[in-house]
Amino acid sequence: MSSGTKIFRQVEQKDLPTFFRELADALENGGTDEFACVDDFKKFKIKGRADFGQVVLKMKFQSEQECSAPFDVECETCGEIKPEYKDLKKRMKSSFRMLVKMIHDGEEPPREAVESFLTDSAFMVSYPGYGDEYYDIYTEACAAFKDAYESGDISRMHTAIDALVHEKGRCHAKYA
Repeated sequence: MSSGTKIFRQVEQKDLPTFFRELADALENGGTDEFACVDDFKKFKIKGRADFGQVVLKMKFQSEQECSAPFDVECETCGEIKPEYKDLKKRMKSSFRMLVKMIHDGEEPPREAVESFLTDSAFMVSYPGYGDEYYDIYTEACAAFKDAYESGDISRMHTAIDALVHEKGRCHAKYA
């Protein structure tokens, strides 16, 4: 139980009005799920930034009374609040698509996209029940990709990103 609610969302810019309408409805009529307790705020903060063609929203609502937020989970290895698995996977899809396309086109991807993807990958493998038997191999492939990226060698990046594509395919064939 906590008196605060954190919401992470990644949406296309065209979907921002719909999101803000949902938030407005929750403020007027009481919220459920991720908008639980936002109508009882005493303080709130909303941040947004354009990122890889998407808008990443981070919101914090501090409530007057205790409120449970079942969608926030503490990441033991990351030391941060991690988003819902579904939201994490959507964000990873966006950054991974960019990495694969740019590397296959012979271009070095932006550091921000690489760091975002690797951070999200670390979060992803901390969720139990979504392909645990693939997590070790996937983590090794991420480390190889990070090394390849830091070397600046596009050929190594290409090999490493293809290994990640392969591991993703193996896991998703069973769990997607």
